[in-house]
Amino acid sequence: IKRGTLGRPGQVAVNYLDINMEKMPPKAYHYDVKIEPERPKKFFRQAFEQFRVNQLGGAIAAFDGRASCYSVDKLNTKAVNGEVTVTDAQGRTLKYKVEIKETNELEVDLNSLRNYMSERIFDKPMRAMQCLEIVMATPCHSKAIRAGRSFFKMSEPGQRRELEDGYEALVGLYQAFMLGDRPFLNVDISHKSFPIAMPVLEYLEKYGLKAKINRDTNLGNSRRFIEPFLKGINIVYTPPQSFATAPRVYKINGLSMNPASSQTFELDGKRFTIADYFKSRNYMLQYPQLHCLHVGPPMKNIMLPIELCRIEAGQALNRKDGATQVSHMIKFAATSTNERKAKIVNLLKFFEHNLDPTISRFGIRITNDFIVVSTRTLNPPQVEYQGMQCCAVRNGSWRMDRMRFLEPKNKAHKWAILYFDPPYGRKMHYNQVSDFEGQVFHQSKMVSVSLEAKACIRAFKDERNLDDCFGDLKKDKCDLAFVIIPQNGASYDVIKQKAELQHGILTQCIKQFTVERKLNPQTIGNILLKVNSKLNGINHKLKDDPRLPMLKNAMFLGADVTHPSPDQREIPSVVGVAASHDKYGAAYNMQYRLQRSALEEIEDMEAITLEHLRVYNQYCKSYPEHILYYRDGVSDGQFPKIKNDELRGIKAACARMKINPKICCVIVVKRHHTRFFPNGEPSQYNKFNNVDPGTVVDRTIVHPNEMQFFMVSHQSIQGTAKPTRYNVIENTGNLDIDLLQQLTYNLCHMFPRCNRSVSYPAPAYLAHLVAARGRVYLTGASRFLDLKKEYEKRKIVPEFMKSNPMYFV
Repeated sequence: IKRGTLGRPGQVAVNYLDINMEKMPPKAYHYDVKIEPERPKKFFRQAFEQFRVNQLGGAIAAFDGRASCYSVDKLNTKAVNGEVTVTDAQGRTLKYKVEIKETNELEVDLNSLRNYMSERIFDKPMRAMQCLEIVMATPCHSKAIRAGRSFFKMSEPGQRRELEDGYEALVGLYQAFMLGDRPFLNVDISHKSFPIAMPVLEYLEKYGLKAKINRDTNLGNSRRFIEPFLKGINIVYTPPQSFATAPRVYKINGLSMNPASSQTFELDGKRFTIADYFKSRNYMLQYPQLHCLHVGPPMKNIMLPIELCRIEAGQALNRKDGATQVSHMIKFAATSTNERKAKIVNLLKFFEHNLDPTISRFGIRITNDFIVVSTRTLNPPQVEYQGMQCCAVRNGSWRMDRMRFLEPKNKAHKWAILYFDPPYGRKMHYNQVSDFEGQVFHQSKMVSVSLEAKACIRAFKDERNLDDCFGDLKKDKCDLAFVIIPQNGASYDVIKQKAELQHGILTQCIKQFTVERKLNPQTIGNILLKVNSKLNGINHKLKDDPRLPMLKNAMFLGADVTHPSPDQREIPSVVGVAASHDKYGAAYNMQYRLQRSALEEIEDMEAITLEHLRVYNQYCKSYPEHILYYRDGVSDGQFPKIKNDELRGIKAACARMKINPKICCVIVVKRHHTRFFPNGEPSQYNKFNNVDPGTVVDRTIVHPNEMQFFMVSHQSIQGTAKPTRYNVIENTGNLDIDLLQQLTYNLCHMFPRCNRSVSYPAPAYLAHLVAARGRVYLTGASRFLDLKKEYEKRKIVPEFMKSNPMYFV
C-alpha cells in the first residue's frame, strides 16, 4: 500500500517495545478452564494457581482470570480431583473446583507472529496475539490492580495523590500487542481514580460531612451528598470481638431508612433495633444515632453499623469522575513527553517482565528501549480572510490581527441581551450589562459582524420568565440573544431546550462570572468567532495551494456517537452528524438522533444523509462529486459494521437522489495509547517537548495491509500530545494518500471556534458538538421508553434550523 511522501522528514521515538521472539516455540496450547462456584470471581486466579501447582505438577500456564489458559506444554486434562482451597485477605477460606479441557482448536500457531510479514499473510494472527497478551500480563496481576488493559500500582506510603472527595489517583501501566511491520508491545501509563481505603467514619468526617462526628450527628439531611459516593463500593465489615467471627466484604446499596437506634428487624419472633441487637451480644454501639449501611443482596436487608466498616483497598470503579476530580487528575497526569517516558520506564522496572517464569517459558523477551520511527511534518495551510488577506500558521495557531471575517452577513442584525435578575439574592449590575453591550458592538465592527448599534436589554426572574422573553424577542424578529447565565438559576441546558426546541431563537450563552470578571478583548473575540458562524457568516477559508489542488465540489461529513457512562445504561446513545454545504468546507448543518444505548453503528444513516444532500443542493445548486466521511467514536472491531451499515446507508441515499459521488470513509481514533517522544528537552516554545503540529507517521507501526496513519495536528497546551489515528476503510475515488493526509491536516484548521489547528478534522469535531447538543436536549428526563417518541418530542424548530443551520457551534 502506498505511503505518504510529502513533508519535512524526521525521526521520533514511539512507546512501542520490540519483542525478541527467537526462542519462542512454534506453537502453544489453549485450554478451557471451568471454575465452580461461579462467584466470587475475584479469587479465580488464586484458585487456578493452587490447581496449577498441586494438580498440574507446577506446569507453566498463563490464565486469563476467567475461562481459559495457555501453555507451551500439553497439560494433563485428566487431573483427578480439582478441589482447591483459597484464603482471602480476612482469613476466610473458600473452596473451589477447577477443571480444564482442551478447546476445539487446541493449537495456537505462534509462528504466525514471525511469518505474517515474510509470507505476507494479512489475516492478523489474532489468536497468537491474544495468547501472548495474557502471557505478558502474568507478572502484573500479582503486583497491581487490573482495570481494563492497565495495571495500577498501589500508592507508596506517604505518596498518595489525593483528588478530593475520598478518591486518590493511581498510575498504571497499559500494555497491548500491536502489529506493524512486526509485532510490538505498546506500553503507556494510564491514570484512574480509586476510593481511598479508610474507615467509613473517617470518610464521613474528612469528605462526606467535612465535620467531626459526635453523638448528635444525623446523616438523614446529608444523605444526598454521601450516598452517591458509597453506593456500589465494597466495604470490609469487622464484627465486634464478642461475635468471634471473621471480617467479611460486602457491597453497599445505600444508607438504611433510619438510624441504628430506631431501625428495627425481626429475630425469633421479636423486634429489635439494630443498636439493641448489638447490645444483646455484648457490644455497645458508639454512634447509635448514625444510619447503618444497607449491604449485600438488596432483598436480604443486611444492615451494618458504620463504625464497624472500612472501605476496601484497591477497587476499580466504573463511574464518571466529578469536575474537581477531573481537574486535579489532569494537573497530575499532564506531563511532558520526557516525564511520561520516565514514568513508563519506572513501571516497566517495577513489573520486571523479563524475569517472569511464564514469559520466559514462552521464550519471549521485551527490549528496554522505545523504537524510533520516521516522521514527516506537513506544511500548514495559509488562512485567508476578507480581501484576500492571508495569515501564516505558526506552531498550530494564527492571529487575526486587523483581519475581517471572510464572509460576514451584511444586514444589521437585531440583537438582545438577557440577564438574570432574581427577586432576592445577589444581583448583576445593569451597568455591567451595558458595558458588555458596548464592548461586543465595538469589537463586532472590527471583524465585520454587523449588529445594530443598540441591543434590547432585558432581565429575567426565573426559568418561567425566560419563555416570555424568548416569545417577545421572536415576535420582534430578533436575530440573536446573548443570555448571561447565573452561577445558579437558569441552566445552560434549559436555556438551549427552550430556545431551540420551543421558540426557535438563536442564543449565545456566556457565564455571568465571565461578564463580571473576565471580559477582555480576547474573550469577546472568541465569542464573535461563534456568533459569526451562528449568523451564517464564514470566518475564514484556506488558501488554495497550486502544488496540491484540493477536492472540488466535495461534501465533508462528520459523525460521532456518544454513549452514556457504564453506570447509566438506561440513557440512550446520541448520534451527531454534521455536513458541509459550501465551497470551502466552512459552513455546516446538522442532524441528531437518539438510539438504544451502546449501539455502535448509526441506524438512521440513510435518512440523515438524504437531509444533508438536500441542504447541500439548496446552497450549492448541485450535488457533491465527493463525499469525505470522517467517522469518530468507533473501536477497531467495529470497522466492518460501519462499512456494511453506514456506508450502505450513504450509498442508498445517493442512489435515491440518482447521483454517484466518490466516497472516502476515514475512521478517526483518539482512544489508543500510541505517543511520540522527541529527543531533546522542553523549551519555552514547546513546554512539553511534543512533536510539531503536522507530524505524520505511516510506516513501521502501521499494519502493512491497511491504509492508515497517525497525525499530530495540534499544539498541546498541557501534557503529551495524543496523535490521532486515521484508518481509511473505503476510498472509491482512489484519492491519493498524500492528498488525503494534507486534506485531513487542512481540515483541522477549519474549526470555527478558535484560531488554532485542532486535534482532529472539523467535520468530526462539529459532529461531536452536535452529539453533545443532543445530550443537552435529554437533560431533565429520566425515563426513555420509546426513543422514536422521545426524539419527536425534542425536534428542533424546523424554520430555525433552516434559517441558522450552524446554530450549534
